[in-house]
Order: sequence, then structure tokens, then C-alpha cells
Amino acid sequence: MYTMKNKNPEYKFIFERNYGVFSPEEQEKLRNANVLIIGSGGIGGIVAISLARSGIENMTIYEFDTFQVSNLNRQICCTFDTFGQNKGIVTKESILKINPEAKINIIPRELRPDEISSVIKQETWDAIIPAADSWPLSVSMLDASVDAGIPAIMSYPAGALGRVSSFMPGGPYASECLTMPFKATYDELKVFMESKENRSILYYYRSLGGWTQEWFEGFCEGRLPHPQIAPIVWITGSLASLEIVKIITGRWKPVAAPNYWHITPDGGHIAKFGLGRRLLSRMMCREWGRALIPALAKHPGLVRIFTRLIS
Repeated sequence: MYTMKNKNPEYKFIFERNYGVFSPEEQEKLRNANVLIIGSGGIGGIVAISLARSGIENMTIYEFDTFQVSNLNRQICCTFDTFGQNKGIVTKESILKINPEAKINIIPRELRPDEISSVIKQETWDAIIPAADSWPLSVSMLDASVDAGIPAIMSYPAGALGRVSSFMPGGPYASECLTMPFKATYDELKVFMESKENRSILYYYRSLGGWTQEWFEGFCEGRLPHPQIAPIVWITGSLASLEIVKIITGRWKPVAAPNYWHITPDGGHIAKFGLGRRLLSRMMCREWGRALIPALAKHPGLVRIFTRLIS
């Protein structure tokens, strides 16, 4: 048994409670797993800490940003003491206080879109979690991971709405499940996602995500980011880490796309990205399909019908 006299306890003592659920072989799979995390702020930070407490010792984290006051409401490693410090480095320090033997590789810069394919291929990853501030980058990485045959987890909090899904080899792509141009390039996704008209049809952010009308309008105009609240961010981040644990141990079936965790303050359930979304994704690849969006955005009634279709 571990006593406080030992400065660095052995692995089996740190994760003793895990062995009430996992076999020694399953826990060893967790210990030896290799996970890639893009971003360690809201979702990425929670995933990294949760995986570290699950016994995973090998993680690579891309993070260029520093903590600031607006991160205090939700980011697990953000405190007044960590303002101005690189989020990845702070996360690594927190993990080493949990498990001093963990091997955390921090790359303190932003992942470039043209690096996605090479980074995915540079090591043998057991799972990838794209949690970048850039949503086009995250979607691009999810799609590229499917092509590379590597499980990748989407964790997407937007106000009071959270969605989590595992994109598995041979499964559907994130771009089609999210009603974006099918397998579009990063640049194409960026233009699509930043369009005021395209943002304005995301009315379910109001109805399901609880956004105020003022914030939604600011988001559509590009003045405001997604609103975030800690309970939804932490729940979706924890579910993302659970998906990774399931994939690595093989103990439980992942919630794999087109299925996803659907989380709101009213409850949580397993939902499905329907065929309508995936057909619309193909339409968005066509110029005539994209041209429908500005016309649709001018009619609130049609926007609500569209929202019901993709929900």
C-alpha cells in the first residue's frame, strides 16, 4: 500500500480504483496508448486531464495560446496564477502533478492546415481529439483521420448544447454529418463557416443551445464567438475522454458517427445525424447548392423548417 512517505507513488497505486473496473490488461492498454490532442483550452484541457487520471501516459498536445481572463469560466487549468502562460505547458504541469511518469509532448505553436495529413501519419495514434479554436481546422482533421483509419473524437459545446461523436475508420465524415460541403478543404470550410448567411441558418443554436438573440446576431455577424458555460463544456469534454477510453480498452462500444451524444440542460441521449444532413452536405459541394443559403437566410420561417430538417 502507498504511504505519503513515498514522493512518487507507483502507477498501480495512483490508479488503484481503476482496477475495480478495468482488468490489468485493459489498464495497461490505457497506460501505453498514444493520444494526439489539438488545443488544450476548454475541451482539450478537460480531455487531457481526464485521460491522465484514467492512466494514459502518452500524449502530444499542440497549443499556441495563453490563458486569459475570458477562459476562467470554463477552462480547467485556467486560474489567476496561470494568466499569460501557454495553455499546453500549464496542462502538462498539471498532469505531472497527477502522474509524474507521464510523457507529455507539448508543441507550443498552432497546427497549420497544410500539416494535418503529415501530423496524423507521423506517429501511431490510438485516438485523436481535434479541439482547436479553429472549427474549420478541427473538422478538416476529423475528416482526414477517417481517411487515415484513426479514430477521432468530436466534442462540440455551443452554449447549452453539446455534441460528442467518435468518427471511426470506414464511417461517415464529420463534414457531411455537420451539413458542411462534403470533404471540403480547410479553406473552403473556413469560407463556408464564416459566412453570415451560413451562420444565420444555425437557428438551433437559439432553440437548443439557449443562446440569447443578441449573442446569436453577434455570432452571425462575426463579432462574437460561441458562448460557453462550464457544465456543458465539462460534460462534453468528459464524454470525449470516455469515448477514447472505450476505444482503447475495447470494453464498451463507442458512440460512433452518425450517432452522437446529444446533451442539453434537459438531459442527454444518443441521437443520429440523419440522412437529410448528409444529402445536404453533398448539395453544399455544388455552387447552386451554396447559392440557396443566402435566399434561405432571408426567410425566418424557412430557416426554422431547415432547422427541423437537420435536427
